[in-house]
Amino acid sequence: MRFTVLSLMLLMLACAVPEPEQGSPAAIDDTAAAPASTTNPAPTTPAISSTSTTVATAPDSVTTVAASESTTTSPNAEAVLIAPEQEGGYDRTLFKHWSDLDKDGCDTRREVLIEESRTPVTVGSGCSLTGGSWYSAFDGTETIDPSKFDIDHMVPLKEAWDSGAWGWSPERRQAFANDMSIPESLIAVSASSNRSKGASDPAEWLPPRKEFHCRYVDAWIEVKQRWNLSMDQAEHDAIAEVRANC
Repeated sequence: MRFTVLSLMLLMLACAVPEPEQGSPAAIDDTAAAPASTTNPAPTTPAISSTSTTVATAPDSVTTVAASESTTTSPNAEAVLIAPEQEGGYDRTLFKHWSDLDKDGCDTRREVLIEESRTPVTVGSGCSLTGGSWYSAFDGTETIDPSKFDIDHMVPLKEAWDSGAWGWSPERRQAFANDMSIPESLIAVSASSNRSKGASDPAEWLPPRKEFHCRYVDAWIEVKQRWNLSMDQAEHDAIAEVRANC
């Protein structure tokens, strides 16, 4: 009996004794877990973002260069039909020229003189001109007297007739003879150089000033292309020879 009571008392004492603490490892685990959420560095902006902005501006500059280069192209002589001229039937009166097509009181001759003068021109009644100065690109002649200058048809009227204008209506021939829609069509030059040229094409005549040859044949092609006029083989070959040295 005494043994049973004693055993019971010993058992009760054993249950009352606290177990040794084992919190240290657990504390270490808790501490280790906390920095995982608090010590990671804040995300930084990727370096590629600034690079992509720079690259995005590149196409604008490339486009600008391409556009500037495209303005330097010369007219394509190969786009002009090569065909024999059809001679016969030409008369200068078939091309009504020096008309006042815009009804402003100045005919085409005077309008070219006003446009090409290197100094201001005063336009009086009846489109009389005072002041002004002109330079002939054909031969380098200068003047302040417009009566000493002619207005040259870059492609002469007879050349136009032989190259296709023989089939035009009177209205189209008048439009050609007074065409100021492109600067190549009509040019103020010394009377002597214009009359020396006559109705010749580049195989037969070129301006005395060699410095103007390249620009001259380019202008010739521009007019022929605009008006769908043909050129003969000799004319084509002469233009090609000039352009080979431009």
